[in-house]
Amino acid sequence: MAAGKRKKAWLAAILTLLVPGLGQAYAGRYDRGLVILGVAVFYGFFILQTLTLMETHFLAEGETLLTWTKENFFRVGVNGLRFLASVFLAIALYVWIVLDAYLSAANSRRED
Repeated sequence: MAAGKRKKAWLAAILTLLVPGLGQAYAGRYDRGLVILGVAVFYGFFILQTLTLMETHFLAEGETLLTWTKENFFRVGVNGLRFLASVFLAIALYVWIVLDAYLSAANSRRED
């Protein structure tokens, strides 16, 4: 029985890796899964908007964001810091939602 519990928890974590919130929905927490999916979509648009602002204001014609950042790392400015903070927060949140999906599935098996 312990192997079945572990397999379902891992399946929830893998589903959340593919689509944020899907593992929570698989574990029976539909409301939480829907909120996580909505936040992930909103946050993705936020990061894309920040990248677009950086490209239009800072890059010369034919220059890529990566080459510009290597040369001007300390002159990145507010949008650059916003982008770096957003990426760091996105990674931290993604780890949290995968762990939450795993624990939600593990706890749902204990309640059954």
